[in-house]
Amino acid sequence: MASEPKQQNPYPYATPEEPRNLSDDDLSLLSQYTGEKDLEKLRAHVLTIWRNVKSKLWVYACVQRLMFLHPRITGHEFYAQALDTIKSAPDSIFLDIGCCFGQDTRQLILDGVPAQSVTATDITPDYWEFGKYLFMDRDTLAVQSAFGSFTDPEFTAATGPLGHLSGRVAFAWAGAVLHVLSAEDVRAFATHVHAVLAPGGVWFGTCVGSEPPGDWAPTPNGKGRRYLHSPSSLQSLLEHIGFSQVEVVGSVNVDGARMQDGIEDNGTQKVMLSYTARK
Repeated sequence: MASEPKQQNPYPYATPEEPRNLSDDDLSLLSQYTGEKDLEKLRAHVLTIWRNVKSKLWVYACVQRLMFLHPRITGHEFYAQALDTIKSAPDSIFLDIGCCFGQDTRQLILDGVPAQSVTATDITPDYWEFGKYLFMDRDTLAVQSAFGSFTDPEFTAATGPLGHLSGRVAFAWAGAVLHVLSAEDVRAFATHVHAVLAPGGVWFGTCVGSEPPGDWAPTPNGKGRRYLHSPSSLQSLLEHIGFSQVEVVGSVNVDGARMQDGIEDNGTQKVMLSYTARK
């Protein structure tokens, strides 16, 4: 049911164990989106995709745990409000940052958001391309996409891949992104999100945090240390950048606390952060 996309791979190879057994719940989004009701076919399909990913890309712990089968966006308390607003204003732009396989993008479409209203972005197209095979919509998906880093000012500059969206985005979503960045890159990322939002636009998302905040582990590129914010430090940063009505809530979450690359915590008290900020 699937073959692998042909493209360059910047990631190191990984040799994780086989994923856990796929439950019916794991296949819910995929079944709803594709219309395929035969769960055994879907199980075989997912495992084929997963093994192809394993052979080509770095398999983060969240990918090993099959989290790409579950929409993260539906668990955010702001999602229902964003959904109601964008469905009533189809010309609005929804930006899915760090889209990975695109499970949240597909959930948006299932929930009635016009595909033409959605732009998906990530650092590279690798997982996104595999997502087209996973969700079986390679030839039909009408979502716009752009690839590059939100920490790079050129990505959102007037002449960059997202320059045409500057000051126009109604909603920006970033699930599980900030905790892979250094403190400097978190600031740059947030600054560039602020730039693409329309006046009154909202950025919402989730990330791993810690109490107290501080450096944690090497960044994926090995050039710095990942920085975990606390609720208060992230709120302070976003307000300093120029966001208003900032809300950051921290909660203990065992799965979230363990989801990043199997890295040792070294005593770090992790929390899951859920945030909302308006331009």
